[in-house]
Amino acid sequence: MKTPPPLYDAVALHALRLQGWKSRRLSTTHGRMHVLEAKGSGRLPPIVLLHGFSSAGVHFHPILPQLKKLARRVIVPDLLAHGFSDVPRRGIDVREMERSLIEALDMVIDEPVALFGLSMGGAAAVRYTVARPDRIRGLMLCSPGGAAMEASELADLRESFRIDDHDDALAFVDRVFAKRTLMRQAYAWGVRKSFERPVMRELISGLRTQDLLHPSELSSIRVPVRLVWGAADRVLPEVCREFFLRHLPADTHFDEPASFGHSPFLDDPSGLVRRIEDFLEHLVKRPSLKTVREPTRPAAGLVATTPIATTPIATTPIATHATDAQEAHKKAPIRRAS
Repeated sequence: MKTPPPLYDAVALHALRLQGWKSRRLSTTHGRMHVLEAKGSGRLPPIVLLHGFSSAGVHFHPILPQLKKLARRVIVPDLLAHGFSDVPRRGIDVREMERSLIEALDMVIDEPVALFGLSMGGAAAVRYTVARPDRIRGLMLCSPGGAAMEASELADLRESFRIDDHDDALAFVDRVFAKRTLMRQAYAWGVRKSFERPVMRELISGLRTQDLLHPSELSSIRVPVRLVWGAADRVLPEVCREFFLRHLPADTHFDEPASFGHSPFLDDPSGLVRRIEDFLEHLVKRPSLKTVREPTRPAAGLVATTPIATTPIATTPIATHATDAQEAHKKAPIRRAS
């Protein structure tokens, strides 16, 4: 089922199309996904951008023109139930949304890419990297969601996304931005309208501890990783940041810019572009695959989920009880990069 997008999103998409961006919708098991893409004029590797909860690919518009100049190709999907993608009639949960993303990216990625994931898109980026390591050249996570936590901590996080009135929406907007923005009233109106949608409420209320990332998923990543966490981010609790610092590979580069809140493409677009460019330059210096191989069968101990055509998706086991979340905070943390 296709829900009409907000007027702002429709205008932004029209403007991007006028600038040469192409828009298409890809059929997946759980619905059609919208993908925005453009051929870039730069020499750096192609990049895929994954947005956060209740957002859309067109919301990255403050950084898209610069990325188009830097990279050979820029790909920006809308997760299911977001942006111009379908809202499944029977609803959707996080894992189904992630599986549909895997199907869609398998259709559009024709060489190893840099994968950028923001907030909820960060968790989806981790899952895709684990499922399709041969298609990923590097992983950049920006205030990623999905950290393992206790049931009580998850309940508190869900409550922090509850928007009952305009004041709640204003408070949420103020947590998103590094500094209070003059547009906070307009943003609050948009947040309230988006969060009031039944499918958004369903995604938040239906999130379970077993849907969250397991430490083994992070530790299994073998591509270069850059973790960016805004020093002014007040959306996700400290336990989320520490989870990623502890369980991402030891050579992960960690950056905590003072000018970044939860959505740096709005706080400091040029600062975010500089960091993405630096990461892409780092990837160029490393050897990479010339072609994308077909996904392999699950290795021992991995769980095969919904097939894509005839090829199964491999994912690692997920936390199923509170003790897994407790263990998630015991390992030695990665070294923070200066």
